[in-house]
Amino acid sequence: MENSEDSLASVEAYLRENPQDASAWNVKGVFHAQRNEFGEALRCLDQALQLDSELAAAHSNRGRVLLTLGPEKAGEALKSFDRALKLKPDEIDTLRDKALALRALGKAEDELKIYKKMSELAKEEWGIWLRLGDLQLEVGDIKGAISSYEESLKLKDDLVPAYIRRAIALALEGQFDEALKSAETATKLEPDNPEAWLIRGDVNLRAGKHKSAMKSLKKASELDPTDASVENTMGMVSYKDGNLSDAVRHLKRAIIRRKKYPTAMRNLGLILMEQEEWEEASRVLAELTTIVTNDPDAFDALATSYVRVDDFCNAEEAWEKARKLYKKIGDKKEAERVTALHRAARINCNRMRKAAKAAREQEKLTRTFSSRHEGKKKKKR
Repeated sequence: MENSEDSLASVEAYLRENPQDASAWNVKGVFHAQRNEFGEALRCLDQALQLDSELAAAHSNRGRVLLTLGPEKAGEALKSFDRALKLKPDEIDTLRDKALALRALGKAEDELKIYKKMSELAKEEWGIWLRLGDLQLEVGDIKGAISSYEESLKLKDDLVPAYIRRAIALALEGQFDEALKSAETATKLEPDNPEAWLIRGDVNLRAGKHKSAMKSLKKASELDPTDASVENTMGMVSYKDGNLSDAVRHLKRAIIRRKKYPTAMRNLGLILMEQEEWEEASRVLAELTTIVTNDPDAFDALATSYVRVDDFCNAEEAWEKARKLYKKIGDKKEAERVTALHRAARINCNRMRKAAKAAREQEKLTRTFSSRHEGKKKKKR
């Protein structure tokens, strides 16, 4: 802290003599940022840019301070990084910072472009290849992801995250033997890594090796008993083996461990439907559709479960939502199918409402007659 204060004092003394030096204001801004004095840091950096609008370092540092203030400042930070890169397009640290801003904004495609450029500028950085692979996996470029993970492993052959994610990508491509080798290497390098065992179990499940999958998942659960993903995957292994009761037990545990876990909730809802546990299925699926509001299949399943407990009015509403969502994604066939079901549910809903109304009227008449009868008896007494 003393050195920091001395350095700040030195630059302030210099600026008293040279107030028009933009680089010095930039340095002062950096010192304030290091002391977590972000407001003063921004004031100094803005002063630097007023004096020299083409000072790329000040634009970059301003963006970094804004990112530090939180994700809500990511958009403003991005503008600063873009100004800096317009002046120095190949500045690797600024590219890295721009990628962080894009990540905070959820712009995976744009972040991917930045990492592709970074991989050309800094081919020997394994971290760049690893993140590039993750982004390619996220956007569905599976082959590209495998290639990027392999580039990272050429630079660092004991990189466990690369083996884990490479296993995921290979499994998605149906290359199960290679995927298993990659997952097994990860568990050998880090035998206490629960994620490695989870992915090893998941790959075995995809490969149809259910016993091996469950063995790996139990190991993952021992290492991290709180991981909901492990229980969800165990549930799917049990389901594939035909053990629906065990599947339900694991999936319920997953949801206990992670309250809003759409994957486990969807799996549980569908398995409960197979078991014809319609009331419980409808409760689970209803909660799912409050979290995942754009999945037509979930609303379709919810409507089906409602119908099975004669709740036609809620079924009508769920099928109408499913119809709109299928139409939105251009699935005309499914939209037509649920439209017919929606009409049938509406007819039954109207019948039930009329029957309920008639029952209330009858009950009212009965209650009125009974009251009059009781009144007459009291007068006679």
